[in-house]
Amino acid sequence: MKVTYSINIFRLGVLLIAITIASISTIGAQSIDCDHTIAGKVLDMETSQPLPFATIVIEETGQSEVSDANGLFSLSGVCDEEIHLEVKFLGYKTAVHHHDFHHEDPIIYLASNDILLESVVIEASKADGNRTAAIQNLEFDEIELLSTSIGDLTEKISGVNSLRTGSNISKPIIHGLHSNRVLVINDGLRHAFQVWGEGHAPEIDPSHVDQVKVVKGAATVKYGPEALGGVVLYNNKKPQLDRKLKGSFGSSYKTNGRAISSQLSLGQGSHRFAWEAGGFGIVQADLQAPDYNLSNTGKREYGGSFKTLYHLPNLDIELSGSFLDQSLGILRASIVGNLQDLQNAIERGIPSPTFEPTYNIQNPRHEVQHALAKSKLTYYHGDHIFKLSYGIQQNMRQEFDVRRGELNDRPVIDLDLLSHNIDIEWVQATRGIWSGNSGIQLFTQNSKNEPGSNPVNFVPNYNVLNVGAYSIQSLDLGKTVFELGFRFDYQNLSVVDTIRDVATFSNEIDFQNATFTIGVRHQLNEALSIYSNIGSAWRPPNVAELYSFGYHFSRIQFGLWRYDFNPNIFTPINDVFDQTDREVPSEKSFKWITGLEYHNERISTEFVVYANRINDYIFLRPFGVSVNIAGTFPFFIYSQTDALFVGGDWDFRYRHSDKFTSEAKVSYVYATELENDQPFIEIPPFNVNYELAYKSGNWGAAVNLDYMARQWNAPRAIKPGSFQNGGAEFAQNEIFDFMDAPEAFLLVGARVSYQKNALNVVLSGDNLLNQAYRSNTDRLRYFGDAPGRNVSLSVGIGF
Repeated sequence: MKVTYSINIFRLGVLLIAITIASISTIGAQSIDCDHTIAGKVLDMETSQPLPFATIVIEETGQSEVSDANGLFSLSGVCDEEIHLEVKFLGYKTAVHHHDFHHEDPIIYLASNDILLESVVIEASKADGNRTAAIQNLEFDEIELLSTSIGDLTEKISGVNSLRTGSNISKPIIHGLHSNRVLVINDGLRHAFQVWGEGHAPEIDPSHVDQVKVVKGAATVKYGPEALGGVVLYNNKKPQLDRKLKGSFGSSYKTNGRAISSQLSLGQGSHRFAWEAGGFGIVQADLQAPDYNLSNTGKREYGGSFKTLYHLPNLDIELSGSFLDQSLGILRASIVGNLQDLQNAIERGIPSPTFEPTYNIQNPRHEVQHALAKSKLTYYHGDHIFKLSYGIQQNMRQEFDVRRGELNDRPVIDLDLLSHNIDIEWVQATRGIWSGNSGIQLFTQNSKNEPGSNPVNFVPNYNVLNVGAYSIQSLDLGKTVFELGFRFDYQNLSVVDTIRDVATFSNEIDFQNATFTIGVRHQLNEALSIYSNIGSAWRPPNVAELYSFGYHFSRIQFGLWRYDFNPNIFTPINDVFDQTDREVPSEKSFKWITGLEYHNERISTEFVVYANRINDYIFLRPFGVSVNIAGTFPFFIYSQTDALFVGGDWDFRYRHSDKFTSEAKVSYVYATELENDQPFIEIPPFNVNYELAYKSGNWGAAVNLDYMARQWNAPRAIKPGSFQNGGAEFAQNEIFDFMDAPEAFLLVGARVSYQKNALNVVLSGDNLLNQAYRSNTDRLRYFGDAPGRNVSLSVGIGF
């Protein structure tokens, strides 16, 4: 059956929301006995140390309490279901918090009067699964995003790297896996973009993100297929009730690329309604390597977002949306005229061609727009929580190549992707030692090639339908928590395409799979805990792995159903295989992860080890050099085999004193193809990062050292020049690379900051020694070095 559900799914989503709102016709105040108790903790925002003798007052009744020596407080005999807590401490900004008793008890972080940040209150959510998984949070200020991208910030988490296509495009790598083996969740919604492309980064508006959470385990039970490596959750700013109109504005200038960026955010809340809105923009010229200009690496981005919250005693209604527009230049030297130029670039000569720096973005370039709209209902029924959300996303992507005449203005790839998400979740009431949550998820996508872009589409038109159901149950025995999860998914992939307006092919494939997770977490003592989790995950092959055909991102590549070895590697253009010709099963993963956590007043550390066996692993590998009318390009094909990924992460933070803090992060992953015991390309090497930070009053400073070793476990290199006149010899199933693994490098960075009341100023520098280097996980490492020294100045002000 052909999948054409986009309009019907949209109507279903609207209908579900309308039915839910209509069914909750009267939600009024309930008669509550005066038996509520609220307990919490008051901490210093910068040090996380307890604040003793802070005053906590219930505004409605005047009932008050003072925190003890550990910052703890408790107020009992509360009658109202909703209250407002006012928390005061001399020298700190007052926090006012709207609290509902169906939320967990709050942790209150007070900010000192002389810094920009406001006091905040964190309400823990009810257990929603993944209590025994390896999870790390990264919180940051708005000003950090003015000079650093979201992708670069995510790399601050140990075990997380970036797969890059030059300097403007990056996507997360978790434990050696990337692309659609790492699921991206944006504001609780599965982020829908052309994820099949290794050079396609998630198009996410940074102006509304205030936290990144990384789940490193096989988290497919909670989030669905494609989470073999893990999940990256971009959490948005939540509108706050009972808050006066507040906002912030920031701007930044970077010397490398002469980039100028600005960001504005506003927010306000009454007793029932609150909203947040923001926008940003950035203009960047060509970037500079230490020895030459990286021509055509400029970018332009702008976007905006909003989020609203309407609150009733037992119902929250959220509406949100965002838009992002990108114009990204791709290194001009990645379009190589001949074999000698390609060989010269790999041997670290000056890339050709190289022009004077400019803000103009020429071909090759990408033009991308992403729009998102989402609605979410959260209904509290006693101790149960029911959530219903619907999201619609549109992703439009155009990729332009260097072509002759009028063709230069015509994209070689022109895709329009429309996606719908419907999620229904039930968070069960905790009954004694039992808790859990269950859900149903529906996800559809429709991707089409706009006519006139290319005679042969790089990927065909396709439709995806995925339906999944899951349940995660937890058994809490105090110091020990056990967790069991189960999920079942069905996916339908339907493709249809026309080749040169003559030959048409179509195919329809069904996939289904069950996955599980079993885990335990044990608190050995007050400071030390250990956890272990084993889970299965799966991922069906995507359209590029099956059908990709031709040029994409400075490469020629072919999918599993578009090439053969008899009699030649190339198949006729209209000869497309299917499962009867070459079976391509889904990837199936079994990942075991174990971690040790230790926290006291001075030390905070986590050590994680893991092993991930992936059967029928699909990967892109070099297979030669292709010469055509457009130039000379590395030639890649998709292959399938069994793989093993093992490694470890270590994150260690030490508080020397009230002013000095050290943090060290170490990660390593070993990856091998099991059938022939071969290493893969583009695997992150051993990495060590160290930062020494200083904070005193309004001033702060830090020095950062980032060491990336040479990849010890790398395939042999066959240089492009070896392919001239058929000179290269290699086995048909051999994995090789076109260049030796890049040499080790050490990058030195530093920053100085000043905060006073509403003003925040940060002066930072990256690669201060102007080190020339190439990264093993940069897809353009064949053509040029990474950017050199960069100094940025960011200024933010709150109002």
